[in-house]
Amino acid sequence: VHDNATDATRDVTLPGGKVVKVRGLTRYELLMTGKGTEDVALIERRNVALCMVEPKMTEAQVEKWQKSSRPDSLGEVTRAIRDLSGLGEGAAKSDVAEVRD
Repeated sequence: VHDNATDATRDVTLPGGKVVKVRGLTRYELLMTGKGTEDVALIERRNVALCMVEPKMTEAQVEKWQKSSRPDSLGEVTRAIRDLSGLGEGAAKSDVAEVRD
């Protein structure tokens, strides 16, 4: 069975009208983005950098966005990533264990 989580994408319209495209996380990516940290801002940066299809963004670019944007702007993007990853509200409880070094 091959379930490629990176195939499905969603266009997200930001409050300023710009449209970006995101994809969901694979299970491996989900486990790795939280590895070695409990810093939710870092995890968000990792997730967005991995899942932003258009435009592509680095973690540094996402950090700049975090520091300069309203919460709803980046929030719409992260909600779309969660939904495409099967982690949105209403999704079945995840069996993902917390990963630690």
